[in-house]
Amino acid sequence: MNISQAEIEKMNKEAIQVMITTARNKTWKAIEDIKNLIKPGMTELEAIKLANKYFMEQGVRKFWHKTHIRFGASTILSFNDTYRENVTLNENDIFYIDIGPVWDGVEGDCGKTFVVGSNPKYEKITKDIKVLFDDIFHYWKTTESTGKQLFDYSKTQVEKMNYLLEPSYVKGHRLSEFSHLKYTSLSLFDLDFIPSSERWILELQICDPSLKFGAFYEDLLF
Repeated sequence: MNISQAEIEKMNKEAIQVMITTARNKTWKAIEDIKNLIKPGMTELEAIKLANKYFMEQGVRKFWHKTHIRFGASTILSFNDTYRENVTLNENDIFYIDIGPVWDGVEGDCGKTFVVGSNPKYEKITKDIKVLFDDIFHYWKTTESTGKQLFDYSKTQVEKMNYLLEPSYVKGHRLSEFSHLKYTSLSLFDLDFIPSSERWILELQICDPSLKFGAFYEDLLF
């Protein structure tokens, strides 16, 4: 059965303004607050526990996806990958945070990569992922590209900067009042139509060709 774009992108009207203001802003603030809780010597699982404690203190009781925090070599992994015990943040290291809290019934979702200490390679990929995100966001704003065309452009731009667009299952997704899965489970990069504003998350994960580290960034298309 073919489902129309209107059905796939359906959303409670009252949720739209909440999403692009309150929910998005609270999610980005949470990213920064959680980043400040993460210290060298901490394990990934300890960091996730701290993040979830933070959300409890903020009154969050529901998430559309689990909290994900990855350190060092694990930054090439994503939400489908199992966590290993005792993956520890070093003094000079890289990590990313990916959170999906539900604020007053509306889904939030943001992700960002950070560096602790000093490492030129980590600093470069952290800068480059944001450059790539902004470029692809601008491409979406200024062209009438389908989700599949957006993927093709993203892959080309990532490879031009000598990175890999991996893991391959990180493709972006819907966002709405909880839960967007009642409308669709389609990924942004799999769409045959032009994705509308305030409906989709652009999600990028890149890896260094050595596969020793990566970077992640995501935000709402609006």
